[in-house]
Amino acid sequence: MLHVIPGNPVFETLSEKIVFKGRLITVVLKKLRGRKGVFNAELVVHPGAVVILPLKENRKIVFVKQYRHGAEEELLELPAGTLEEGENPEECALRELEEETGYKASKIKLLGIHYASPGYSTEIFYSFVASGLRKGSQKLEIDEEINVVEYDIKDVFKLVKDNVIKDSKTLATLALYMIKRDMMSF
Repeated sequence: MLHVIPGNPVFETLSEKIVFKGRLITVVLKKLRGRKGVFNAELVVHPGAVVILPLKENRKIVFVKQYRHGAEEELLELPAGTLEEGENPEECALRELEEETGYKASKIKLLGIHYASPGYSTEIFYSFVASGLRKGSQKLEIDEEINVVEYDIKDVFKLVKDNVIKDSKTLATLALYMIKRDMMSF
């Protein structure tokens, strides 16, 4: 199998071996041949995820606070979640928004698409802005302990500046929103 990467040499996949298969990720060891020779590449295969910026009519953004084992601390994040097999990103975003925050959105728009860490992972994020929010109840999974908090949009810049928000998918989605908000109607 040949993979042509724009602006880069052609890499030939010589072999692939699954070394770990978990609930959320699969780790694959690939043997590749490039112009400079044969090498191994470790790849984390992930189904992709969504990130939602819930924007209330009063210009407040709904965030979630949750403990993250990888960071070993509680993080302030936008609601997010993993795509289920065969699920389209917009459906996933609406589902995750309600599960994590209790809010249902009448309007949702794609802000952009970005990779989490393309050097070793296939994980791709679909960032959305959701509006027309109406409150319901959270539907948390067994491994989720989430507190819902709201911040006025003008206070979010300070949260970023002061490193209160450290989650990269949240930072990327906020940046996409700030760049595109004058170009799109929400």
